[in-house]
Amino acid sequence: MRLGLLALLGWHAVLVVGVQRHLPLPERLLSYPATLVAGLSPEVLPAVTEAALLSGTYLLGGLALAWVLAAGLRRAPLGLLWLLETVPPFLLLLLGVALGLAVTLWRGWDFPLTPWSPLMLTFIVASLAWPVAARAAVQTRAAYLEALAADHSRTARAMGLPEGQIQRRALGVARPVQATTLAGDALGLTLSLTILEGLLHFPGLGDTVSLAVQGQFSESGQLEGDRLMVFSSSLLALLMLGGLGHVILRGVAARLDPRPVGAE
Repeated sequence: MRLGLLALLGWHAVLVVGVQRHLPLPERLLSYPATLVAGLSPEVLPAVTEAALLSGTYLLGGLALAWVLAAGLRRAPLGLLWLLETVPPFLLLLLGVALGLAVTLWRGWDFPLTPWSPLMLTFIVASLAWPVAARAAVQTRAAYLEALAADHSRTARAMGLPEGQIQRRALGVARPVQATTLAGDALGLTLSLTILEGLLHFPGLGDTVSLAVQGQFSESGQLEGDRLMVFSSSLLALLMLGGLGHVILRGVAARLDPRPVGAE
C-alpha cells in the first residue's frame, strides 16, 4: 500500500516537474514540494473536488461495467475480443455520440451533450469499459482453460465428479484473474478518461490535465501560479482515483482467490 502511494507520488512529481519546461530543472525540483502542498489548499480543493466527483463516476463506473461485461464476454469468439481490445475508447465514444445524434435528429429531439446526462454517462462509461473488459475476458478464458486442464481437474474427473461441477470450480480459479487484469488497467484507464474529457471539454479532472498538457505545446505555454496549483491537484486526484480502482479490484481478486491464505 505504501509502495503504491509512493509510486503515485512519483508519477505526479515526474509529470508536474515535466510540464514546467520554462524553468531550469533544479528550480523545478526544488519547487515541487511547495507546488504539491499549494495544490491541497482550501482555495483549490473545492473546484477539484467537484471535478473529481464527475471523473470518479466515469472511471469507477467504467471499471464496474467492465467487470460485468468481462463475465459475459468469456464465451465470445476470440477474434471479436481481440478486435474490441484494440479499439480506442475515444473512437467508441465518437461512434456512440454520432449514433445518438443521428437518432435524436431523426426523432426531432435535443441531444443531451452535458456531463451528467444519463445518455452521456452511459456513452463514456461504456467507451471506457469495453476494451478493458475484452482484455480481461481473454485473460480469464485462458486461466479457465488452464484450470480445466490442470491436475486437480483430471483427478476430479477420475473420481467421477460431474463435468459441470469441475467447470464451476475452474471458473472459481479463473475469476481472480479477471479482477487482477482489470486492476492492472485501472491506472491506464485514467489516460483514456483524460482524452475523453478533453475531447468533450467536460469539467472533470481529465479536462484540466488535458488543457494543461496541450498548453505546453504552444509558443507561450507556461504553467504557473493558480493554473499550476489546479493542474497539480487535479493530476493528483486523477492518479488517486486510478489507484483506488486498482486497490479495490486487487482486494476483490484476493477475496475470490480459492487458495488458502499464504498459499503460493
